[in-house]
Parts: sequence; C-alpha cells; structure tokens
Amino acid sequence: MLPRPARALLLVAFAAPTALAQGPAGYYASVNPSSPTTLRSTLHALIDDHVRIPYTASATDTWDVLNSASEDPTNSTRILDLYKNGALSKQSGGNNFYNREHTWPNSYGFPVDGGCNYPYTDCHMLFLCDIQYNTDRGNAPYRNCSGCTEFTTLANAGVGGGSGPYPGNSNWSNGSTATSSWEVWSARRGDVARAILYADVRYEGGSHGGTGCAEPDLIVTDTQSLITNSSSSSNLNVAYMGMKTVLLAWHQQDPPDAWERRRNDVVYSFQGNRNPFIDHPEWVGCLFSNSCAVATSYCTAGTTTSGCVPTMSATGNPSLAASSGFTLSTANVEGQKSGLIFYGTSGPNSAVWATGSTSFLCVKSPTQRLPAQNSGGTANTCNGALYVDWLNYIATRPTALGQPFSAGQVVYVQTWLRDPPAPGTTNLSNALQFTTRP
Repeated sequence: MLPRPARALLLVAFAAPTALAQGPAGYYASVNPSSPTTLRSTLHALIDDHVRIPYTASATDTWDVLNSASEDPTNSTRILDLYKNGALSKQSGGNNFYNREHTWPNSYGFPVDGGCNYPYTDCHMLFLCDIQYNTDRGNAPYRNCSGCTEFTTLANAGVGGGSGPYPGNSNWSNGSTATSSWEVWSARRGDVARAILYADVRYEGGSHGGTGCAEPDLIVTDTQSLITNSSSSSNLNVAYMGMKTVLLAWHQQDPPDAWERRRNDVVYSFQGNRNPFIDHPEWVGCLFSNSCAVATSYCTAGTTTSGCVPTMSATGNPSLAASSGFTLSTANVEGQKSGLIFYGTSGPNSAVWATGSTSFLCVKSPTQRLPAQNSGGTANTCNGALYVDWLNYIATRPTALGQPFSAGQVVYVQTWLRDPPAPGTTNLSNALQFTTRP
C-alpha cells in the first residue's frame, strides 16, 4: 500500500521536534501536586478531552502519528518497534512487518471502535510493534516472568540486542491470556508502565467535554479477578489492567529517556494532551503510592559545561519499612556509564565549586558516596538514567556518618557523573533533601 498524502499538520509533526523537557511553558500551571486527591483531579482536568485521531482513515490517522512518534533516532526513514526493538522501514497501514499494540489491551474495556471510543485510538497508549511479538503478548497483563519463554531484542539505537541469563535484554512470557504474564525488556518497561498509569488518570468515566462521548473508567490494579472479568466483546463502563505493583517498579527502574520524551512531544502535537508521567515522573509516587512531595530541590548545580545536564528526582515513600519503594533517579546522564550519589545528614552546603568539576557540590561534608546503576542509553550521549533503590542500599545499613538512619532523619543527596566522552570533566545534578519516615 502506498503512503497516503499528508495534511499540513502532519508536516509539522514530522519536522524534527525538540524535546520539551517538562512540557511547554505553562502547560502544568493548573496542576496541584500537594496531595494525591488534588493531583489526580487537576491532572485529569488537564489531559482530559483530547483530540481523537482516527484509528484508520484516508487522512491523518494513528499510523501517521505513530510512525512519527516511534521514529528511529539514528535514521528518520525507520521506526523502532516496542518489544523486539527492530529498526523497520516506515510503512503505511496494512504492512507485513509491524502493527499497532494497545499496551492496555482494547479487549479490557473498549473493544468496539467508533467515533466515540477515545482510548482505542489514544496514541499515548498505542505503540508500533513487531507483528509476531504483538500476537505473542496477546492480552497478557504486564508482570515479571522468571522462568518463562524468552523473546529477544535486536541491537538498535544503542539499546537492546542478544539473549542471555534472565532477564537480560529480553522480553519474557508464559502465555497470551488474562492470567498470563508479559515482562517487557529493560529499556521499554518504564514506557509501558507510564502508558498504563496515564490511562488510569486520563479515563475516569463521565463524558468527553467537547463531544459528549461516554468514556470508560480505566483502573490499574493488582487484583487478577478484576482484570479477568474486564475481558469483554463490548465496551464497558469500568475496566481493569495490571499489574499495578509491577508497573510502579518498572516506572522506577526505567526512567523517561530522550526517545520517550520525543514520543510524548509528537503525540502532544496531534492530540493536544501529554503523558504527565514522562514530564513529571515524581508524580507517580504521589498518585499511586500516596507519597507526595517526598523530596525537595534546595540547590542548583550551576552547570557551565556543554556536557550532560543531569536532573535528580525521587519517587516512592522515603520509609525505613521493607515496602518503601523509595527510589532516587537522575535523568539526562551519559548512557552506559555509572555514577555516584553523594549523601550527608549534617545540613545542606552553600554551593561550593567541586574539585575537578564544572558544577557546585551542594551536600555538606561529611559525605558518603553510593554507586548508582545506569538503566541504559547510548555511550557519549546524554540519554541514560541512573537510579538507586534507597532501602536496598542505605536504609537497612549503618552509615559511615556515625549512626544508622532512623525515622525523622533529614538526608541530603546529589548525583555526580562524568561528562561525555569520559574521561573528562565531571558534573553534578541538582541536590534534594528528604526526611525518612517510619
């Protein structure tokens, strides 16, 4: 099938977009993140009532949006598919290589497409996918799947490739039904998590403010029976998808990267709404783990280098309990490189120029250093991310600062990394402070 003529809007979307970081200026001005209730209500009001893109049409449709949104950053004539990470030549609808994957399976709540079915064509939830992998996933919820069948990835755009000991760079599955599992590979598991969490906030029942179309209430859950009972041949008022706990963990393990941020920009240019959890990943903890404003930024590093400009954030609950899930994440770091977290307990430092660095050290001595794991990206570029699980690395251990941590302890943290290409100058992120909880 030959590609269809594109409208003017399509030409704008295909122009190389620049990353909007935390969204266009003023986009989130109406959002109140002070509590889970106010954050949900103000976020829903912001991202609700988007422009519906037809699923398949002679003019601009979801194929057009997704071909632009899924573009291979190394070759604009190709797309990267979600699960296999294949670099495939851009095609119009009906090709034999890739199709459209509903990360929230449409059979769970909205199987019958039509002019009023907004989630069916919502491109924040739709991804391009290798046809066979899409079939193999079927309607399986997202969850970890140790000991399952391996679905390997290809090495493209600096990520993926090869097989090996679980989990490696592979997807894993034990079936394609509501009671099965599909584990997404490491570089895209955060992407699908944020797509499902977006759906939970975007679709809360009621009707579309512009068209009056009835919309479902989509809810992410850990309850298997609710997911199973959501499988239907007709559109439902309420439907469920999961697994919530796994998706929250994947969100922390795989923070937003440059590819996902660009995708958000492209979909926004068509639909007029954004996935807020790509722009503000810290809001996931507030909405889904009841841990709002877990950390505040008290110092800017004052970067003067042309290298990576890292941004540090925190998600989860800074608790000493075994279920804390508190994670420190740093975006815009060099891919494939590790980093360090400087932390201390004696109060913030007035910004001091760090020796051998191009930034200010904001954590007051005495400090300790904690290795941070890199989640992927490409060497010599700033598309990687660092993350540290607070509980596993710090909270259960005595510190060299003189005492184990206890509830009510104020902690100050900042990320250190090298600028690409390393070795070279070093750089630091903004600094955060938070208070540990019981």
